[in-house]
Amino acid sequence: MLDYPEQDVLDDEFYEDFKKNYSETPSKSDIEDVINEMHSYSLEELRTHYVSLFELNNRYTLYMTYYKMTDSRERGQLLAKLKMLYEMFGVRIDGSELSDYLPLMLEFLAYSDWKDDKRQQDLQLMFSVVEDGTYSLLKNAEVQEDDMYFKLIRIVRAEFKSCLEQTEKEGEMQ
Repeated sequence: MLDYPEQDVLDDEFYEDFKKNYSETPSKSDIEDVINEMHSYSLEELRTHYVSLFELNNRYTLYMTYYKMTDSRERGQLLAKLKMLYEMFGVRIDGSELSDYLPLMLEFLAYSDWKDDKRQQDLQLMFSVVEDGTYSLLKNAEVQEDDMYFKLIRIVRAEFKSCLEQTEKEGEMQ
């Protein structure tokens, strides 16, 4: 839902699949609200809005390392580390997106099977990039905090926080 809008996001099947397959979390109803808001627009309107927010505006970007490092040498090194992280878990980036693109990172985390992997600690780099980048993005977007895309980014942060808290509790139990 944070990637460039495609027709499937507006299809009823997308919403039904979400309701059926997305686990119960405190954010589920908020995501349903965003889906309903998206459904009030045409695909062309969604695309125009998305482009005006994230592609024609340096203030908001979905490239998470940009906020702290812009186009510095350190950013290039971090992008290379993220790319190696994907490859370490058997994922190759297809297309032209950089390794710090938020929808790409979220897709990797959602679909990769790393829960019982001994290399989980290596994912801390990705978590840090998402945490720092989304914080900066939302700070820049305070004037547009009611926008559906920024609502989704707040939800991502809340979901990350709940996952980290759950992991900490599981670690304390062992």
